Amino acid sequence: MITLGLSTGELAYALAAVFVAGVVRGFTGFALSAMIMASLTLILPPVDLLPVCVLLELLASALLLPGGFGHADKKMVLQLQTGALIGTPLGLMLTTSMPADASRLLAQSLVAVLAVVQLLRLRLPVSGSGLGTTATGILSGFVTGVASIGGMVIALYTLARQLPPASVRGSLILVIFIGGSLTLLWQLALGVMTQTGATRAAALAIPMVTGVLVGRAFFTPKFEKYYRPVCLSLLIALAAFGIARTVFSTAG
Repeated sequence: MITLGLSTGELAYALAAVFVAGVVRGFTGFALSAMIMASLTLILPPVDLLPVCVLLELLASALLLPGGFGHADKKMVLQLQTGALIGTPLGLMLTTSMPADASRLLAQSLVAVLAVVQLLRLRLPVSGSGLGTTATGILSGFVTGVASIGGMVIALYTLARQLPPASVRGSLILVIFIGGSLTLLWQLALGVMTQTGATRAAALAIPMVTGVLVGRAFFTPKFEKYYRPVCLSLLIALAAFGIARTVFSTAG
């Protein structure tokens, strides 16, 4: 408990939340970090969760990569990651310079807004050009640096491009794997990756992997249209509760 910096109750809550996040990732191919941020910012500031998210994302992506790599749009992924190289350090520098409550409120708000936009199926005003894709990558990288939820921006981009579901899922898995590797390097360079963060990720790895395997095992293509709305609604509810809690605690 001392090594993790969590009480027994907080650890039990974190284990359950990460298991659910893993199930969501297994079903949808994304939203692991969004679920972690929406739920665990109730007990930890976002900057402490960034190392946890990137390490768990890499592990989850490694599990899902064999089934998604063949369907991914490799050219699009490369262009997105070129932009993320610029956006990620900017986001990391912002979140590390903010007070904990302000950073928590920003992360929760980003989760809520991006989830609402996806649920309403609003489309980003982007094209499939190299410039538009790279610009999306910059935004995705920035959001990743702030709250480790760049995958939600990529999901909106693929929606605007009207890509086939298999291509969307495969591209998300690949872009999160590559982006997570680059983000890990940035976190190490900027001192965001800490021993405590790595230890927490190790402690949460088993429930996350179990959740991903459960989600992948029970993934049924004919029910795919239901997975996203349910997961997004859960994200919105968690983020809204977190925002309210942060606002009231700050006001008090």
